Amino acid sequence: MKLTTHGYGGRKISKKAVLSTNDPKRPYIPLTVEGNVEKFATITPARIILRGPAGYPIKGTVRIVAEKKYPFTLPELDHFKGKNITYSLEKIQKETGNEYLLTVINARAVKGNYHEVIVLPTTLEKHPKIKIWVYGELSDPLPGKKNAAP
Repeated sequence: MKLTTHGYGGRKISKKAVLSTNDPKRPYIPLTVEGNVEKFATITPARIILRGPAGYPIKGTVRIVAEKKYPFTLPELDHFKGKNITYSLEKIQKETGNEYLLTVINARAVKGNYHEVIVLPTTLEKHPKIKIWVYGELSDPLPGKKNAAP
């Protein structure tokens, strides 16, 4: 049995299975695995949805804060490019510790939907990367307007 805890930080998780045996008195044994999943970071919002007209620099941001028990750093990124997006990561010094602001901008000029995953490497051995899902829902460009995507 495999129990994946991704996305369950700060919550209780449970998984059930039935074990088949060759014992005629107990041919099946129910198993339950459960526990609390510790959160190593607060990521707000958990995903970005870029909704609007194609060709425009629709912007979304995500705030990433390490939990005190699991301090980590992320590399600062300036104008990285995905297939449909550009993004940057800025470190913000706070009294409570480091915070990061991930800014994502739509770069697609064609109507339609897309999704991308931004993978940010961390300095934590147990959590070597943070994944941020980005979804684009682009409508027709505005009539009479020139595209302004980066």
